[in-house]
Amino acid sequence: MLPRLIAVAIVAVCTSRLCSQSPLSFESYGDGYNGGSGPLIAADFDHDGKVDLVQCSSTQHLIFRAGKGDGTFQPPVTAFADALALQGGVASDVNHDGNLDLVTVASQNPPPPPAPAAYVLSIFLGNGDGTFRAPQTYTTTQGPGQAVVGNFFNDGQPDIAVGESYGLIELFRNAGDGTFVSAGSISVGTGNFSPVQVAAGSLNGTGVSDLAALVLNSNDFAMPSELSVLWNNGSGTFTRQVLGQYSWPQIISAQMNGDRNADILVSYQCDLPAGAKYCVGFDGFYGQGENKLYKRTLVNSTSGLNPGDLGQIAGVDVDADGYIDIAAIGALQCDGSTGECNDAPQGLSIWRGNADGSFLQTPENFFTSRNVQVGAAAMADFNRDGRMDFAQTQPGAGGPTEFYLNATRRTNCGTYTISPSVTVCAPVDNTYLPSPVRVRANSYDTTPVTALQEYVDGALKYSEAVTSFDQRFPVSEGSHLFVTKAWDASGVSFMSSRTVTVYDGTPGATCYAATNAASLCLPKGMSSSG
Repeated sequence: MLPRLIAVAIVAVCTSRLCSQSPLSFESYGDGYNGGSGPLIAADFDHDGKVDLVQCSSTQHLIFRAGKGDGTFQPPVTAFADALALQGGVASDVNHDGNLDLVTVASQNPPPPPAPAAYVLSIFLGNGDGTFRAPQTYTTTQGPGQAVVGNFFNDGQPDIAVGESYGLIELFRNAGDGTFVSAGSISVGTGNFSPVQVAAGSLNGTGVSDLAALVLNSNDFAMPSELSVLWNNGSGTFTRQVLGQYSWPQIISAQMNGDRNADILVSYQCDLPAGAKYCVGFDGFYGQGENKLYKRTLVNSTSGLNPGDLGQIAGVDVDADGYIDIAAIGALQCDGSTGECNDAPQGLSIWRGNADGSFLQTPENFFTSRNVQVGAAAMADFNRDGRMDFAQTQPGAGGPTEFYLNATRRTNCGTYTISPSVTVCAPVDNTYLPSPVRVRANSYDTTPVTALQEYVDGALKYSEAVTSFDQRFPVSEGSHLFVTKAWDASGVSFMSSRTVTVYDGTPGATCYAATNAASLCLPKGMSSSG
């Protein structure tokens, strides 16, 4: 077993929220494997109930690392040789055979002039054992940077949208068997390369995927870039709505509160106050139904994080209190209270969420190295204890893959004061648990709540005239969808959903540390003296 070290939480102030809740704690270690800068994808690719890692290495091979289920991984093996230098990837079962596949984008090495450069969307069909078949390739019109999967044509199939250069988004429709046909494109910007970031989710709760599009200013990412929402009209056609301008931005789609709609989270460089070198901001655009969004500034922080060095952002319930938190992996350039740093530590920063949907302005930071290069990042429940963990590669010479295993103690179950909303404290979305699965849920509405129900894989398992419940549901091994629904006296229904993988085994142990402290946890059978 590898020795591990608790990452020390650096907390500048003790707010009432931090003092009343369990402090965050992460067990951090580097495993010595340098995976390069290609996309890092975490999922169970070999059907053993453990999270694995797939990455495109610097040698242009797909590298597979089988998870052990305790937060550590087997040595890397080649899952597919001679893959392209991938720029983005996502796991999805596109051909409905029960095996996870890889949807990737890449720019091939330029052919000799005068032939144009080749841009491709590649689909690596999974064999279910951590290896992949030779890719199906589809030519894209412009240089692709990112692909997302969604139900864009209202047929339940996993379709693909590709964000490309020159302000272009290209759609590929699933034929139903994992093959794709070009289904048109959307122009959201023009000129000077203008790469597009994309995110997909049902922002109005219809189940059909809408798109968020961020057209980056290719001349200077510090200059304003344009964010839009593309409302899906139900059949793969979209209506565009411009949301605003941002510097050094990136976007994701996430469930940022307790309602049924997907939301947009955007990070950016906020206005610098006097004396501050960096300022990171987060805005939330909350889906309201009927093609409406509610904008809210969530974070405006001068605590030292450089928005241009964020490797990945996420909306996730880190401390299992039912409130979504904001997580970011990147290089912390300096502490806002001390000025510029000569060397930038790399680490994980978390802004905790509150009951009213607001967030603490001071992040809790966890440092692991002095490598300023920000590599690919991923989050998953690596040790299967029902908490969300994080990982990041360090592409510098000899840089390891760093893991942050969540050791935070369970907190009290909160209740969102957003009306209407369902707060689910357990299970945390996209985590691993043994059976029976415990569901803890609270509801809130300005109109009295009359009932709560729990559906497991579409089947009704619980229905009572209550506003909260704490129940356990026996389920078989494998992936399951838990949906908690509530009704109010006016007949309005609202819900919150969670995906959980059930396994037969023992979770990996982590070691808890209090705020501003470090704890040394030794492998079994070992002792220390001094």
